Amino acid sequence: MPKQTVDQLLEAVEHLYEASRILTSVLREIESGAIRGIEISNSLAAAWFQVNCCRLYTQSEVNFEELNVEASGLINAAKCMIDSLIAWHKGMTPHGKLYISHSIRFAGANLNLVLTELESWLYRKKTEMPLEQLQV
Repeated sequence: MPKQTVDQLLEAVEHLYEASRILTSVLREIESGAIRGIEISNSLAAAWFQVNCCRLYTQSEVNFEELNVEASGLINAAKCMIDSLIAWHKGMTPHGKLYISHSIRFAGANLNLVLTELESWLYRKKTEMPLEQLQV
């Protein structure tokens, strides 16, 4: 059972939901072909920040830490590629679009794994009965 309180688990879940929402929005925009570089870069920075806010609550759990660190790295890789295209005044190549999309998808998959487990823990914490109620 996790050491975190219900409030801490809720906070971690909220951060991951926000990161997932942002990543879904960015992915939709990239796949539509209408790419607004600076807005996408800022959105990816916000998603990265949300994942790291979640890590404040989950860093003691090794499996979560591994998944969240990998997700942060993938988000950062996508952001760096977008930033490079902006700095070099280049357009998006099909392979660049593919790499960025895959990075965002894999980051999202990691976040979904962590979210699933956190929500399971949260449910168990909320339904846990105090010891005095278990005694007859």
